[in-house]
Formats: sequence, C-alpha cells, structure tokens
Amino acid sequence: MQRAKEGDLYGIFQVFGKTFEIYYGYYEEYERSSPYNDPVPIYPDLLKSPQYDENGSPIVTEMQLSCEHYKGTEQGDQCGRCRYFQRGERLFGLCRCKHRQRDG
Repeated sequence: MQRAKEGDLYGIFQVFGKTFEIYYGYYEEYERSSPYNDPVPIYPDLLKSPQYDENGSPIVTEMQLSCEHYKGTEQGDQCGRCRYFQRGERLFGLCRCKHRQRDG
C-alpha cells in the first residue's frame, strides 16, 4: 500500500446535508519537518467557518476545540467529550447546545 502524500484526497463525505472534501496534510508547520510524521487527514476548522445542518445545529468534529459552552464529566477541550456532542459519521457530529443553534 502506498503511503499518503500531503495534498492527496482522503475522502469526500456527505454528512448532515453537507459535503466535505478531506485531504492529507499537517495541522502544524513543525509536523511537516519531522521524518516520523506522515500526513494525516485534515478536517475543516468548523469554529472559524461554521456549517449547519438543516435544523440549525452546528456541524462539528470530535477533535475540534470546544466552545465556551462545553459541558462534560471529564476535563476536556474537545467537542467529542462534551455532553452536547451528538456523534455522526467519520469524526463529524452535531452540537446540540441551545446557545449555538440558529434558525434552520
């Protein structure tokens, strides 16, 4: 199996009525210079560029940094650990916090 290179397409995913193209790359510049770091799938920053489902719920990723409304039983800073996170497919989910909803 050939190793993925930066810029290779990881996949195109239809989630919650939206299409996301995910490519291999690096989240941080320093990761690029290490011979031990292979490129990883780069998910969109949905805090910077919000996307919503048809009902007005924000689409989030499990690993994105949580917002100011984070509620969890364990210390965490990722959406996937928040009680408002509703798991979807391929590391995507929905935020069910009433403070982050918008009209559908």
